[in-house]
Amino acid sequence: MKRFYLLAAVSFTALLSACSFDSFEPIPNDSSIISTVNIKDMTLSFYDMDKGEKLPDWRVDRPYIGGMMLPDEDTILLYGQTLETVDLYSLSRGEKIDSWETGEGIVNSLLVADGKEIAFADQNRESIRFFDVSGKEVKEVKSEKDPLTLLEAEDKLYVISYNQEMLTAINVDDKERLPGFKVHPAAAGAIMSSGKDELWIGGHGKGTQIEDRIHIYDLNSGTLKKEIQAPIMPVDFTKNEDNIFVLSHGSNTLYKLAGDGTKQGSIKVGANPFEIELFEDKLIVAGYDSNEVYIIDPGNLFIEKTLKVGDGPFQIVTRER
Repeated sequence: MKRFYLLAAVSFTALLSACSFDSFEPIPNDSSIISTVNIKDMTLSFYDMDKGEKLPDWRVDRPYIGGMMLPDEDTILLYGQTLETVDLYSLSRGEKIDSWETGEGIVNSLLVADGKEIAFADQNRESIRFFDVSGKEVKEVKSEKDPLTLLEAEDKLYVISYNQEMLTAINVDDKERLPGFKVHPAAAGAIMSSGKDELWIGGHGKGTQIEDRIHIYDLNSGTLKKEIQAPIMPVDFTKNEDNIFVLSHGSNTLYKLAGDGTKQGSIKVGANPFEIELFEDKLIVAGYDSNEVYIIDPGNLFIEKTLKVGDGPFQIVTRER
């Protein structure tokens, strides 16, 4: 379960001691990049996809669990649940350039409002905190306990809390909380189905009940419309113009689904994969326990390339040129 590994990783990395590094190998500014935040060995791995080569890892001295690329496409923002700040690094300069005081508890982030703002899920404060890209906090909105999954659709931000069976909705423009609706237990991972006003949500399961289904909710009424089998533990999603792709980490399986939920194919990939992204018309999957990233053709689900990364790749951050 991703939440379990997140908590375990925080405990593990808190015990590690590391030297403080002030500078790193610069990353070419004109290249398409695939990077991973690796939480077992506290590194960032980078691949220059234009040249097809691995760049030197950055060995950081802080237990980051995730990150994102800012709109300037040079700044990578990193956060960790036990850290008092989120930190910003310039790829082209290979150095830390800023830190924003947030306090502990940040577990996820998402660019919203056409890239003008960042929404942070803060589990210590049980809220969603909006910052502009210069680091100024704009607004804080209370959520359900343990906010984790963030998804923006049109002018709304949807927040799924791991330990609460209630979805939070927030108007991104005025930052006002909107009526939410009830969802299934231990929900995690979500995606909008194109043109259908449907929210697809995965999950881990609760107690002895392991989740093996995707739940499809009507966004207008909040009612459960349909369930789709995707065993075991469907926790992350992405989509292209034709299909929705679901990553089930409990079975190391990537599923390809049509818009109506019909299964179009599946493939075993990695060991304990948590993260899937779409990058230059390819699927990118990170295997947490295999320490690899897989580049997959979305048409035939063929693994075209396997990239070695640091230990415990937990999140993928990309830049397309």
